[in-house]
Amino acid sequence: MKKIILALLSLSVSFVFAQNPVSYPKDTAISKPELNFEVLWHTFEDNYAFFKLRNIDWHATYQKYRPLINANTSDDSLYTVFSQMLAPFHDNHINVIVPGIKQFKSVKPSQFVKEFPTDSLRNAFWKMVDSSLSQKHFKALQYAGPEFNHVPLFAYSTSNGIGYLRFNRCFVDQDSDNVPDAVVAGKLLDKLFANFKDVKSIIVDVRDNIGGNDEFAYEVAGRFTTSKVIGMHKKTRIRKGGYEDFGQLETWYTEPKGVFQFTKPVVVLTNDKTVSAGDLFASIMRELPNVKIVGSNTRGIYSNMYGFTLPNGWLISLSNERYYDNKMICYEGIGAPVDIHVLNTQNDLINLNDPVLDTAIKELLKNRN
Repeated sequence: MKKIILALLSLSVSFVFAQNPVSYPKDTAISKPELNFEVLWHTFEDNYAFFKLRNIDWHATYQKYRPLINANTSDDSLYTVFSQMLAPFHDNHINVIVPGIKQFKSVKPSQFVKEFPTDSLRNAFWKMVDSSLSQKHFKALQYAGPEFNHVPLFAYSTSNGIGYLRFNRCFVDQDSDNVPDAVVAGKLLDKLFANFKDVKSIIVDVRDNIGGNDEFAYEVAGRFTTSKVIGMHKKTRIRKGGYEDFGQLETWYTEPKGVFQFTKPVVVLTNDKTVSAGDLFASIMRELPNVKIVGSNTRGIYSNMYGFTLPNGWLISLSNERYYDNKMICYEGIGAPVDIHVLNTQNDLINLNDPVLDTAIKELLKNRN
């Protein structure tokens, strides 16, 4: 899963995309542009998990766009048609990548991105968060783990009995994946959690978390429970079955991890840029009795990406899994709900204060009294 994310970020070719089969039309004696269109359409038809939830009439989409494709269709025109077809899904796990050249993502509108649309504004946002921590007498942030895009894996601090832990991705580095990734993360967490042994509460900040591996999310969540509890259920669409034909339900558990488990009050900070394995982390933390969520709903794209390669070498990904909480509620497209709704806006940069962090601290101090 993480390797697909890295491929998307770099526009590079990843072997992961080639591991899943594609679906061909009955008639393959057609031009190359037509064949690429048909393979994309049929592979979505046979694998995508959320046509109804996303309110997509995929057959009507075929009738609208198929006549636009013929033997003379250029690559640029084909890319444009694919982008127009897939834009209404608003599913960030749907991607069209022309390796090394360009990428289309079926993006869901984001309040956070609307407020902080540029890299410079998002950098200013995190500087504001760090300044806000300092104003609240948190010690200088310490860091653990390798950097990705110049950001260390974990940042952490303490202040007056409150711990603060931040991670903006759910993978360690580009060289490990899945279970080994979680093992490395676990060793880092063992060391940094020693700083939290005497605190009375912890804030876990996963705003703007880009996702990664499910195993990583469970590794972190396991630090906050002393018993085995249901994390999430999931099931995978059966290829070439009906839209509601799925395989056997799998149950994933959050289990105690680490040298010690922190079971005092915890607040998790989220926003609508908390995605994928970040969505999952927020959802499985919601199942724990000592946890509250503050901020705004996460992105709501839980499924792992089903990656495949078109005959022309373009890389495509889609969502083919449904995730459910322990009450069998699917939050795809909705995101993990919050207990207390608070938004960050550009005014926070002017005020040099983080209202989401403020709310979390007030909630923890209220429960302490």
